[in-house]
Amino acid sequence: MIIFFTLNLSQAYGMEIAVIRSQDLPIYQEAVAGIKSIYKGKFREYNLKGDLDESGNIVREIRKHPPDAIITVGLLATVVAKDNFKSTPIVFCMVLNPDRFSISSGNNITGVPLNVSSSETVPRLRELFPSAKRIGILYDPGKTGMVEQERQVAQSWGFTLIAKEVPSVKMLPDALREIQHNIDLLWLIPDSTVVTPESLEFIFLRAFENNIPVITFSKELLSRGAVLTFSPDYHSIGEEAGRLVNHILQGKKPADLPIRPVKKIKTSINLVVAKKMGLEINQAAIYAMRDQIEIFNPGKTARTNYPDR
Repeated sequence: MIIFFTLNLSQAYGMEIAVIRSQDLPIYQEAVAGIKSIYKGKFREYNLKGDLDESGNIVREIRKHPPDAIITVGLLATVVAKDNFKSTPIVFCMVLNPDRFSISSGNNITGVPLNVSSSETVPRLRELFPSAKRIGILYDPGKTGMVEQERQVAQSWGFTLIAKEVPSVKMLPDALREIQHNIDLLWLIPDSTVVTPESLEFIFLRAFENNIPVITFSKELLSRGAVLTFSPDYHSIGEEAGRLVNHILQGKKPADLPIRPVKKIKTSINLVVAKKMGLEINQAAIYAMRDQIEIFNPGKTARTNYPDR
């Protein structure tokens, strides 16, 4: 009924939104499809093509015909919209760690970050690795911030979180060596100091040598040696953005709409690496999650989406 009312409102009063994409990525296309599945009114779509210089023309075009709201897909699109449209309501999505870029709800902006909540992932870790006790995590406090929330969630599920600060990529090898003999799982979070094309080779090699399962955020990393990944359902992120913009068109202010977490996550597992490492993964849990788990096919490879820098 709410969506129906919004559609009638947008049609009767000529309401329209603008959708700005950072670039052409399959994950962004999935998010846009999710937006369209919820928001059925008029919209214009723009693509920055990953080029900040492209923003000038797009900003001028949008200002000629101001929309009632803007949805941004990706960090670049969000920063451009935030800097150029101070009074137009903005709903962002597909942005990792938005607080890092001073993007938060309030004034004229709200949205759906790309982050997967530890409250969703840690319970699955407990089911799949019932005998594991210690989770290692490497992070740059200047980019990821503190990991106190992750520590509390891990503790509530019977894990001890062993967190090691990595203020620079040069410190990563020593940091990993320091904790590798004291952890049962290595949780690789989307931290751009820790996760780089160069560092991944070292991380996966050391983990394999020490039989430490790597749990990470992107299923593309399964081809590099990760055992398990938890990634957002990009279509559902777009759906949430569509719901937020519907509320705005009904008269809600972005300041009254708190940032929404990812509601659906995908679990992918690399049984080939797990078998080579001699890992014991709870087969009963895999069966119970069979509708939510994707078994990795080593024959398929894809581009890794590294964290925003």
